[in-house]
Amino acid sequence: MGHSASGTAAGEARRAGQQPPGNVRLAGMLTLSCLISPTGQTTVTFAGELDYASADQAYEYVRGAIDAHGGQILLDVAGLSFCDARGLGALARMSRHAGQAGSSLHLVAPPPQLMKIIRITGLEDKLPVHREDQPGQANVA
Repeated sequence: MGHSASGTAAGEARRAGQQPPGNVRLAGMLTLSCLISPTGQTTVTFAGELDYASADQAYEYVRGAIDAHGGQILLDVAGLSFCDARGLGALARMSRHAGQAGSSLHLVAPPPQLMKIIRITGLEDKLPVHREDQPGQANVA
């Protein structure tokens, strides 16, 4: 009986914010997950729609990951099927928070339509794309 009580306490400590949740479905059609690599790199994966319904919650989730882990933050946005102006604003706020916290934030595999919006709005500097160091791919723009 005492063993299960200690297991519950450990679970509550995790929920208190020491470790980001594995998978979170936010309002609307967005799911976020967070993975910390052995090297300390944090990857937040987006799947679905980043829009007016989910942007604020997505920002809070990523801000929590930045505050908890710092270092290099990667936003894997390959699974974003839609991003409106509110979603783009949330991405810019995530980048600003990472900079203020001494972290770096990069996008991974942004869909072409998202990159087009980022270019049109002049946010390339705030939302740089992470490029893996691959032989033969280094200078491809």
